[in-house]
Amino acid sequence: QFKDPITRLKRFLATEHPRPEARGLVLDQAVRLPQFLDFVAENLRDHNEPLTVVVLGSPLYLDAKETGFSMVDGYFPSDGHLLAGRDQSVFGVKDRSGALSNVVVNFGYFGDPWVSEVHAEKVRRFWSLFLSQQQGRLGTFCADLPTVFAATQKPELPAAAEPRFQIDSSRSKIEMVRITRDLGPADWITRDTLPSLSQQPPRGRIGPMKIGIRWQADVDLDLYASPKRNAETLYFEHPRSAEGYYFKDHRSSPQREYEFIEFESPVDVGAVDARINFYEGETSRGPSGEVRIEFEGKIYSGPFSLEARHGNKGREGNGQDQYWARIDVPAILKLTDPRRDSARLRDR
Repeated sequence: QFKDPITRLKRFLATEHPRPEARGLVLDQAVRLPQFLDFVAENLRDHNEPLTVVVLGSPLYLDAKETGFSMVDGYFPSDGHLLAGRDQSVFGVKDRSGALSNVVVNFGYFGDPWVSEVHAEKVRRFWSLFLSQQQGRLGTFCADLPTVFAATQKPELPAAAEPRFQIDSSRSKIEMVRITRDLGPADWITRDTLPSLSQQPPRGRIGPMKIGIRWQADVDLDLYASPKRNAETLYFEHPRSAEGYYFKDHRSSPQREYEFIEFESPVDVGAVDARINFYEGETSRGPSGEVRIEFEGKIYSGPFSLEARHGNKGREGNGQDQYWARIDVPAILKLTDPRRDSARLRDR
């Protein structure tokens, strides 16, 4: 019965395959779990009979062709991915109810791929929900391979310690959220007071830069930034590029939200294009907050505000100007006429 499939598997393993490449990502042990489980659902199911699947590899999704969905460096998908279709997210399971009915997945990984215990728990929760939304179940999920294979031999035993996760339907935004190992590196944007040294402009105009926004209203604002014209724009749906990355801390204080973009490669401050969008929520008056920029070891600050009283889900084009504001980076760095408001935001 299994002679032909085993022969094909041996032939596949004996063949040298080109290694996928993606800048900044190590694809060793990478498993495209959603696509693999699609294959299971379409080819290995037999009249809804129970099926146990063992997956060995990295629990962090990686795909050289879709780096924006990568789970390395502390990232994990928001619940909004699970509420979407595959045309919107590789993790979308909308309209796939029952696709993995009676399928149990035991996942074994190697070493410690996590930035923290919180990251491990968030990824475990996500894969558990990914399966349960298709009527499947995540069995074991650990780095102890004997435990993984022992569970496979006794598939009838429920995972007693498996927590009951629920999707937060209010979190419909499709984004990759990040957990940090520690909050020290984000002190430049989390601290409430700034040194007076920041009152002086920088000596130069080219160098690595961090730019972020802080606000208190219970609304969703998004930061967009590119290092120069025609370069990739970093934001919540595109968190990485060759020049830097977008960051939104999952553990932000409920009293103050923040997110930022770091350009690790040197940028010309006059060429940086940075904007703010009122994505979601409602206010009695337009939302406002603070822009922070770290450049040449100094932290600069200026206020921002938007005219709109509700979000527009990031739409652009005619009639959308009130939902957007452009950050005047040189002005905040005090590199322009000092009589101008150092944090003036030009209309988009």
